[in-house]
Amino acid sequence: MKRDVHEQVREWIASAGAAGLTDSQPSWVQAHVQDCESCRNYAEAAGQLIRCLRSAPLAADLSLVRTTQMRVRLHAQQLRQKQERLWLICASCALVGLMAATTTPLLWRGFQWMGEWARVSSPVWQVGFALFWIAPALAASVLLLARGTYLTNNGRWQG
Repeated sequence: MKRDVHEQVREWIASAGAAGLTDSQPSWVQAHVQDCESCRNYAEAAGQLIRCLRSAPLAADLSLVRTTQMRVRLHAQQLRQKQERLWLICASCALVGLMAATTTPLLWRGFQWMGEWARVSSPVWQVGFALFWIAPALAASVLLLARGTYLTNNGRWQG
């Protein structure tokens, strides 16, 4: 079903809303509004309505203003806390990386020395080193997974 040209023009005028009738509208709308008196009246009425709405003073209730201010401050505080936590996480990751880079060669030498002292073959002490080195990451992963499971159940532990 094809829409009427008048309906299309009025729909365009209504969707233009705050912008009103300007030179940015399509040329066919401009031509139709110039030729059609009813659409021209509709456009003028819409423009007048928008001007009236803009000229009407808008006063907010004091409790609404206070509530809005409180919520804005609370949101700003939450954003600051989130940024601080993110900085702390970044600093912690950098520190962990630095410590791992400095202690891993020392730990490797220690396992090598203990393997030679105990007369254990190289693959055995190397597997021991790998397990010892990965163990903290595995433990942290298990703890984080458990905490994540706890948080996703709305604070109720479901074991």
